[in-house]
Amino acid sequence: MAVNKRLNHLLKTGSRDQLRSFLKTMHPADIAAAVTRLRPEDILFVLETVSNTRSVEVFANLEKDTQKACIVFTDPERVLHYFEGLSTDDRVDLFRILPSDDKEQLMGMLAKSDREDLLRLSRFEEDTAGAAMTTEFFSLSPDSTVAEALDRIRAGSQEAETIYVLYIADPGGRLRGVVSLKDLVLASPDTPLNRIMNPNVITVPVDEDVEEVARKIARYDLLALPVVNANKELRGIITVDDVLDIVEDEATEDIYAMAAVGAPLEYLNAGVLQIWRQRIPWLLLLVLSGFVAGFVIEFFKGQLDKFVELIFFMPLLMGSGGNAGTQASTVVIRAIATGEITPALFPRVLWKEVRVGLLVGLCMGLLSAGRAFFLPASSTPHLQIALTVGGTMFFVVTIAKCTGAMLPLLFKKFNLDPALMSNPMIQSIMDIVTLTSYFMLARFFLPF
Repeated sequence: MAVNKRLNHLLKTGSRDQLRSFLKTMHPADIAAAVTRLRPEDILFVLETVSNTRSVEVFANLEKDTQKACIVFTDPERVLHYFEGLSTDDRVDLFRILPSDDKEQLMGMLAKSDREDLLRLSRFEEDTAGAAMTTEFFSLSPDSTVAEALDRIRAGSQEAETIYVLYIADPGGRLRGVVSLKDLVLASPDTPLNRIMNPNVITVPVDEDVEEVARKIARYDLLALPVVNANKELRGIITVDDVLDIVEDEATEDIYAMAAVGAPLEYLNAGVLQIWRQRIPWLLLLVLSGFVAGFVIEFFKGQLDKFVELIFFMPLLMGSGGNAGTQASTVVIRAIATGEITPALFPRVLWKEVRVGLLVGLCMGLLSAGRAFFLPASSTPHLQIALTVGGTMFFVVTIAKCTGAMLPLLFKKFNLDPALMSNPMIQSIMDIVTLTSYFMLARFFLPF
């Protein structure tokens, strides 16, 4: 907070020297965090105050929406330096969200090679390896020597995303192997790369989903993962820092989906109407589902009039069904995200949740039946009330466990976000199932 106050004060004074001195010891990521809520004109003032190298790093650490706001605010020529300083994958991400006019202006100012690279990468679908990869990497010939490889690194290290992993490709671009910087340092200078390279390279196709890319990098403990086309030609790489961004973005999307609040946004920079538009559709849908639950109660109103004790257990049963379903859906959604569970395992997951549901439902049903049996003295037969409440609890919890596990898998099967089948939606579905089951069992056990 003190940093923000000091920064705002210096911006009001307009003193570049004092501002430069203040920012001198700050990390570019910290500067980006401090300016992110400023007006675009103030952000640009800060960028133009720090050194050229650090300004590019600060711009790269800004959120994409903030970068976009800076480009849209001013003449693209003023921010071309920062745009060119981004890695190719970050350029593509920013380019996708720019207005058409700004895209055209930037394209006209870029060098031909950068323009062609940007257009080629932007054609890949979002959330695929092709869209997330960078083309800034070292590709060497199998016949090159260790000395030649090291000379190449020294000459072009500033342009590459990483120098710790180098890829070996034939003249046609087909990936043949990989060699680490450690291997180069330990080998004799005149050793050909094809003698020290590892030919068993883990790769991903350009159309691979980024979540699977993240899982592969984590599973094999890689610094970078090469991206190839159908002909096994090397097209780019995805580095571990890119994966961290991917994992964060996917986790954020899942959290938002699980809370039924729409797409992720920058909360402090979002307007009230924007937040309202984002949240209201799901809330209205949940209200409509609540209407259905209300219709069920209305339909069985006669039972409630005759046996008012039934009302006592409605919150317990509805809450238990929602909680049981949410437990199952949370575990399954997480397992889907980590790749542990796929739609192909639907029967196995269903059978496991049926058994879990029966055991959990039996325990909760017995406890609930015991509580219902010892109601204060009333005209209603305690045994029948206990059977109704306990039977409903047993049935509902079993169904909730199966529903909570199956719906995310079904959504995944049809290429929908499994996280949508989480707490609010499961709770609404189980409310309807619970009330219907409760009153049907009451009609069976109790004399009407």
